[in-house]
Amino acid sequence: MKLAVTGVLLAAGLTGCDRITQLRGLSTEDARAIGKEAYIAGYPAVTYYTAMHAQNIDTNSGSYKGPINTILSESVLPKPGEAGASRPNGDVLISTLQADLRAEPLVLCVPAIPNDRYYSMQFTDMNMFNFGSTDNRKNSGSTGCVLLIGPQFLGLVPTGVKQVLRSSSSFARVIYRTQVYGPEDLDVAAQLQAGFTIQPLSVYRRASAANVLPVTPINWPAVGATASDADFPELYNFLLPLAPLFDKAQEKRFGRIGIGPDRSKPFSALSAETRDAVLAGIAEGKAAIAARAKAHETRVNGWRVDSGAGDRASFGGDGLLRAAVVSVAPFAPSPADAIFLPTDRDGRGAPLDASAAHYSITFPAGLTPQVDAFWSLSVYDARTGGLVANPLERYRANSLTAQNMVSGADGSITIYLGPTSPGPLYEPNWLPTPAGPFSLVLRMYMPKATPPSILPAGNGSWAPPAVAVADPPRLASSPALPVVVGEPALQ
Repeated sequence: MKLAVTGVLLAAGLTGCDRITQLRGLSTEDARAIGKEAYIAGYPAVTYYTAMHAQNIDTNSGSYKGPINTILSESVLPKPGEAGASRPNGDVLISTLQADLRAEPLVLCVPAIPNDRYYSMQFTDMNMFNFGSTDNRKNSGSTGCVLLIGPQFLGLVPTGVKQVLRSSSSFARVIYRTQVYGPEDLDVAAQLQAGFTIQPLSVYRRASAANVLPVTPINWPAVGATASDADFPELYNFLLPLAPLFDKAQEKRFGRIGIGPDRSKPFSALSAETRDAVLAGIAEGKAAIAARAKAHETRVNGWRVDSGAGDRASFGGDGLLRAAVVSVAPFAPSPADAIFLPTDRDGRGAPLDASAAHYSITFPAGLTPQVDAFWSLSVYDARTGGLVANPLERYRANSLTAQNMVSGADGSITIYLGPTSPGPLYEPNWLPTPAGPFSLVLRMYMPKATPPSILPAGNGSWAPPAVAVADPPRLASSPALPVVVGEPALQ
């Protein structure tokens, strides 16, 4: 009998316990467990596609930016009172590129940018892995090009290319960041931003298009309110050929519930009982991602330092951690390139509220944020996520403004946080806040890799000081800043 069973397994091309499970049929318990696993594995790709569809496909979307294979630049600085703001970044001008790599690679070239002006390019695949970057460190500020290739490309690297990056998926997102020193520098920064270029490889080489692969136009599915619920199996089915799994055994399991290339029947053809079990597993997957995100949260002196974005190797096969990181900060840079540390509480764990107290942050001498590029500290209304108007039109402190701050006798630098000025002497050190709840984001670009360093995130040899409750050295009689009330800030 054992030989007969083995013969059946071999004839079916199956081996091992998992294959025996396939032969015995799919129980509701199996369907539920696989549904949970599939949701956790597919959540990053669905999150990627949701953003891609809104920004690059659906022209009627309120978030539409422009077409695929076009560098789309935003050459504006955030302003107070902007609707829908969620802790906007005023340090850099942002450009994005949704790259289609199916037909041929793309050549992305960098303009001549001075070494003292930060820029970076972040490359993220459809599975939300950051598979590469380039910046001042890698390019030394000189002109150069990146060859961005898809999963199947095999070919020669053309002259002028300094870096080759391969995406594991057919589409990839590139995020460009160009430092802007302030409103007076906006035109200069925008001119540099406009110098980034994109060319198909065949155009760059001025070669025949004979090697360009034909591609079939895609019928893009809409992303509705149930994309992460009832529509998840079909949407993930659509995405898997573009963003394939790395785990073939997982691919086999997903085929049992009608998901992936190994499916024998579509999800819709499963029994109602099985479909319900899969949907129950999806709900469990959602809860597991939320729980892991909460457990992964790490605070040092009140600041969140749990940034976990990175490449495939950095997650060590932990799919749940990857999904949790994506749920908190989709498209975040890898910590080695930049790390953004938010806080909405002081060193005691109490919410930051400038209607009840003034605050300060003191950096010991020589221990301002340790970076190879620059750092910034931005303040936001905790309820809207936006900037709040103030008489100085000052919304952040940074490496440059710190040079003009008043130092303590021991060389330390104290930044005063509050709705009223600490007086003329200390006004260079003042970062105005709303007269109510507020939050902060400390952004560190190119954090130092050697001690003292914020890296590894959450366990580094340098940490941001706690926000302390403290009276300013002298309170001016200027009126409190207005509080703008709006929708809750996105987290």
